[in-house]
Amino acid sequence: MSYMEISNIEKSFDKNEVLKGISLNIEQGEFVSLLGPSGCGKSTLLRCLSGLETIDKGTFVLDRNDVTETPAQNRNIGMVFQQYSLFPNMTVEENLSFPLTIQKMPKADQKAKIDDVLNIVGLTDKKKAYPGNLSGGQQQRVALARAIISRPKVLLLDEPLSAIDAKLRKNLQIEIRRIQQELNITTIFVTHDQDEAMSMSDRICLLNDGRIEQVSSPIELYTKLSLIHI
Repeated sequence: MSYMEISNIEKSFDKNEVLKGISLNIEQGEFVSLLGPSGCGKSTLLRCLSGLETIDKGTFVLDRNDVTETPAQNRNIGMVFQQYSLFPNMTVEENLSFPLTIQKMPKADQKAKIDDVLNIVGLTDKKKAYPGNLSGGQQQRVALARAIISRPKVLLLDEPLSAIDAKLRKNLQIEIRRIQQELNITTIFVTHDQDEAMSMSDRICLLNDGRIEQVSSPIELYTKLSLIHI
């Protein structure tokens, strides 16, 4: 049994069928990118897996537990959106403590967790800074830190680098991959950037019109695309 088993997921909004029977197995610690054009269903699939959207049909099993009907807050899944969604009136430390406070973690334990995760993302000197005083890349790393601070079973990344300039994006790609491997977090990364998917992934899942067209390693996909363009 795979760590994540996504089976025949369907999702519609009114009469618009967005996901048309998505099935995909993902192993623990694997980094899988969902690659495809805008409107193909990538972000909708992530929202269904996170519990932010209900599933019309199909099942989602995580670590041998069927979580299809489990509320989002009980799935132990971290998510980073395109927008950083940081609280502007809170410091970095306060932003990171927010999910821990909801979990009713003692303040002393929170401090150790916050110091640890800031060290992982390389922002130990920004603990008392406000989001408005951080660069876009730093804000994105805070958003990533908040998503992983509770050591989730799965990390979902919805085009988190789309608003970052090209040079910084390359650095953040490397950092995200390093952190993912260091923590061994099973990760699904949504992108429409082929080079981004190729450089970061263990496997790439090609989506088009709500369906999976191909799942393969970056080298397999690169070889196939090269042959097509010869």
